[in-house]
Amino acid sequence: MQANEWKQRGQAEAASQIRIAQPGGVCVDARMSTQGPNRRYGRFPASQVYLIYGNNEAEVGNLRFELVSSILTPEERDAGLTELRSPGNAPLTLRGSLSEIIGELGTSSFIAGSRRVLVVHDLKDFYEARAGRGRKTAAKGAAARQESGSAFESFESWMKNILPTTENIVVFVCQENDEKQRVVAEQSELYQLCQQIGHVLVKRDKALNFEFEDLIFSRNVNGAVKLLRTWIRRGGGDSLTRGRIYGTVASIIELVFEAKCVAEARAENVPVTQVAVQGFPSLGRLPEWKAKKVSTFAGAFKMSQVLALLEQSNRLQAIMYPTGDEDYVPNWEDFLESLTVQLAAPPAR
Repeated sequence: MQANEWKQRGQAEAASQIRIAQPGGVCVDARMSTQGPNRRYGRFPASQVYLIYGNNEAEVGNLRFELVSSILTPEERDAGLTELRSPGNAPLTLRGSLSEIIGELGTSSFIAGSRRVLVVHDLKDFYEARAGRGRKTAAKGAAARQESGSAFESFESWMKNILPTTENIVVFVCQENDEKQRVVAEQSELYQLCQQIGHVLVKRDKALNFEFEDLIFSRNVNGAVKLLRTWIRRGGGDSLTRGRIYGTVASIIELVFEAKCVAEARAENVPVTQVAVQGFPSLGRLPEWKAKKVSTFAGAFKMSQVLALLEQSNRLQAIMYPTGDEDYVPNWEDFLESLTVQLAAPPAR
């Protein structure tokens, strides 16, 4: 079968949303099938389906590069590698990209023994689990989910029946974002399909901002300073890393201030819930267990000490983002480390 015929067939199958795809007796050389347990691409077990995901952006990117380099030579990558990303702000979905994915994977190479690799970035379906939704949500989006389910059924059948007759490989790459709560759902149908017929590679670290916060609240001064240095070194001092670090420190100090105000309101018999929600929304949005943790931590400070920390936080912002009009700007890393020690160390009463 010619390459354009494969592509037309894949697009036709996607457009008709067929439930069962049959090879139709057509088979190309499948010497690179994954039936042999010892077949490998470099250090990776051989497969036609891979899922690489995690919140460590650098490591996820390195894994993707290493895997593709193990499958395709530099010469083969020019014609044999395709990257599929969302063309704009709208997320990439299986339903919207099904025709393109099947068309690409269904294309055969004219060169014997060569294969095509399709890398699909941040497919939204990996972040969504269809099970366990509430009745209102289920009723509201029933039609859209029916179309999405039909797309998945077509894709699942194609991946199990047609893809093995080709030498082509698909690599799904998902960059998680803890701050935006974008995390791959292991309950999603696509995740379970990859786990069933392919290989899943995870590079997930505990988010540094949450780990730093835990160290501060547990008053682990040495641990907090050590992690801070690692955080700065890993980010290379770029503006994004600076923003995340400043945001984490400023958020902790703000929570401490709000907790201290709530404690003083409690002493004056003002309803704590009313104060936290109406006057201090950051504290009011926290889960109960974390709000108690912050309150316990804040109890070791005097209000004057908390106000001094707020002033230091504002000073840190000016140091990290200077206007250029200052005569002298202290080193932001040294200032931040000093503030970390002041925040984590038990204050003198």
